[in-house]
Amino acid sequence: MPRLVACAPCAILQRLPDVPRGTPMVRARLEWETGEEFVYKDDDGMPLMVPAYDPLLENFVRAHEHHMPEEMFLNGQVINVWQVDQKTWDAVDVVTQIKTELNEQYHRNFEDRDFYRDGAAACYNEHGNPDLTTGCRDFMSDEKMIGQGSYKVEGNVHTVPPKLRMYLCHMCPYMQSYVQVEIRRRKGGYDTNKALEHRARHRKSRR
Repeated sequence: MPRLVACAPCAILQRLPDVPRGTPMVRARLEWETGEEFVYKDDDGMPLMVPAYDPLLENFVRAHEHHMPEEMFLNGQVINVWQVDQKTWDAVDVVTQIKTELNEQYHRNFEDRDFYRDGAAACYNEHGNPDLTTGCRDFMSDEKMIGQGSYKVEGNVHTVPPKLRMYLCHMCPYMQSYVQVEIRRRKGGYDTNKALEHRARHRKSRR
């Protein structure tokens, strides 16, 4: 599902892709070195569940800690996250709605960003717009991985499985326009004969 994350001190509202399917869920909690912990709960008093591996959000939080007391992060004074179901996202201009609410709440003009997609597009252009013929030399390399390959979860260090890691490449036109299409083709997701028939009918209709 689409997500948005905001940093109040920076006055930015950033679009954030969801975690990969199959990511395990854990309790949303904060733990201090003293052993104390704070568990986030829903309106019914039940622990909120969050992805065990969320490199995009982890990366955002690390970049926006601002050396502020941890208590300020507990009540949303610094960072807030919204997760929106796809149906609502398609029907409502969620970004504008939340941005307006933030502007009114903090009396500032929040900037709307799509940091990772913009970064992926810039990388794609810097590499000369690669395709399946030329390939991309940095595709899914460690340099393009977002966040870290391991996290501390429930007091233990867990290595993020390769299939659950996030790379800038996931948002790149090379991945979406060439690699994913080729993967679907190899799995039989495209019927070549039907595609040729459709093209032939289209050409006839234009005569």
